[in-house]
Amino acid sequence: MKKLMKSPLSIFLLLICMTTIARAQETVLTIHAVNFPPYEIENPDIDSLLGFDVEVVVAAFKKVGRRAQVEFRPWKRIVAMAKAGTTVAMLSCGKTAGREEYIYYSDPISTATRTYVSSIGYSGNAPKSIEDVEGLKVLVVSGYAAEKELKAIGVNYEPIIDDASALRVLINRDFDVFYTTKEFVQYIAGGLGLSDKLKYFDTGKQLFYHLCFSKEWPGSKTLRDIFNKGLAEIRADGTYDAIHARYQ
Repeated sequence: MKKLMKSPLSIFLLLICMTTIARAQETVLTIHAVNFPPYEIENPDIDSLLGFDVEVVVAAFKKVGRRAQVEFRPWKRIVAMAKAGTTVAMLSCGKTAGREEYIYYSDPISTATRTYVSSIGYSGNAPKSIEDVEGLKVLVVSGYAAEKELKAIGVNYEPIIDDASALRVLINRDFDVFYTTKEFVQYIAGGLGLSDKLKYFDTGKQLFYHLCFSKEWPGSKTLRDIFNKGLAEIRADGTYDAIHARYQ
C-alpha cells in the first residue's frame, strides 16, 4: 500500500498557516480604558495595583495563549475608536441602548453599585431608587452609561466632565446629589481626602461590566469568544478570586 505524500504546495500552505497563527498569538492586543479605579488604574500607587478589571482581562487572555495590554484615553475618544474599529475593545463598559450596534459584549467581568452621593451635610430627600430625585439638583458625568440611565427615565440633571470635579462641586456648590458608581467614588474620594465628607444612597441597581469588542476590528467576534473561554477558566481555577482579593 502506497504512502500518501504531501505535495510541496500543501506543505508550503501548511507552513504559511502555522506561521500566521503563531504571529497572531504573538501580537499584543491593545485594549483602551479610562481611569476608573479600582476597575482600571492609570497611575498605580506604590502597591502597583493596575485595577482588577485590567488584571482579569490580561489573565484571561494569557490563559488562552494571547497577550493583552491596556492603554488609557478619554472615554468619548474610546467610544469613537470602537465605532471606527481603531481599538480592539474598550474596558469596562455596561450594556446601554444602541451600544450593541458597534460592539460585541463579553461575558460579565465585574459588577458595580449605582448610587447617589451627597455631601455629609445634606438633609434633603434620601433617594431610594434612581427615579426618587424629584426636585433635587442632580449631577452626572457626561458620556457615561449613568447619564444615559437618567436620560432614559426623564430625570433632570447637570452634566459634568468627570467624577473628581463632580465631588468638588457637590461639596462646594449648590447641588444635592451625584449619580455614579459607588465602588469608583469611594476609591477616588479616599485619594482626594473626601471620604468623611460624603454619604451614599444606593439605588438597588447592580450593573455588570464587560470587555466590549469593536465590531469593526477584524476577527473581533472570535476574539470575544476566545476571551470568554479564558475568563471561564480563570474563574474556575481561582485566579479571578485571587485578583479581586488584593483589592479588598
